[in-house]
Amino acid sequence: MKIGIVLNPASGRRGKKLFWSALRRAIEARFADLSLRETKGFGDAERFGRELANDGADLVIAVGGDGTIGEVAGGILKSHRPGTAFSFIPTGTGCDFARNFPMSRDPTTIANGLNSPSVRLIDAGQLTCDDEDGDTVTRHFANIASFGVSGHIVRAVNEARRGRRLPGPMVFFFHSLLQILRYEPRTIRLRLDGEDIYEGPITAVAVANGAWFGGGMKVAPDADISDGLFDVVIIRGAGRLKVLSLMNSIYSGGHLKSPLVSIHRATLVEAWPIGKAAVPIDSDGEGPGQLPARFEMLAGAINLKI
Repeated sequence: MKIGIVLNPASGRRGKKLFWSALRRAIEARFADLSLRETKGFGDAERFGRELANDGADLVIAVGGDGTIGEVAGGILKSHRPGTAFSFIPTGTGCDFARNFPMSRDPTTIANGLNSPSVRLIDAGQLTCDDEDGDTVTRHFANIASFGVSGHIVRAVNEARRGRRLPGPMVFFFHSLLQILRYEPRTIRLRLDGEDIYEGPITAVAVANGAWFGGGMKVAPDADISDGLFDVVIIRGAGRLKVLSLMNSIYSGGHLKSPLVSIHRATLVEAWPIGKAAVPIDSDGEGPGQLPARFEMLAGAINLKI
């Protein structure tokens, strides 16, 4: 069995890095044909995932946070062998994608499972948007893409140096508070499966394949990663105190009871900004660009081994 590994060495705190070291030894003890690539910047993980799949890997494993996971999965989907099996080891700040699965933390159990023929088909999203230079970019996401204040939060988390010693959820919570206090609701137009369903100010819109984002916020409690549909959660614009109160309830999924929130299901999501203010996008914890954007469901696109 030929295994390719894409590692983000900057991802995670000491405990998660020690866990990966133990798991790596367990994998190396069971598989002789290994190829390890280490990322140095944005885009490396996607490129390495594509190259490893093209080079004939039977399984490509992403080791890092949600951004690394989404990039590697996207690289496989852009390769000449998009059906290549994919797996991941979560070591990042948020690790929200991993919350969708019951996962062992025992290195021996995980390494033995990689040799299993069992593969689960799950969905992926494809995002097309404009980057900050106005160029059109296309990337895939495994978990959630969103826009609004969430785009500002992700940029702050990725850029900030302070708070990195805190646990992942606390890092997101700190920057969520800070960005909400600074945020002015953006006005957008939203279309789902060809039907215009909302025009007005937003706090955030989540296009969800999985249920969690933001370091443990259960934004789409009923999302199913293999049902072929996005759960689209609209959080309308409101005053800062209302938004802060709502944010606290997102961790339990209680925000869905708020009149500011509505949830819809769709396979195609299109959004446009109204006005001059930029509306930044978050895609699996990375900031690829801004509205206008198109989010397409790719049902059963990823062959996940976990």
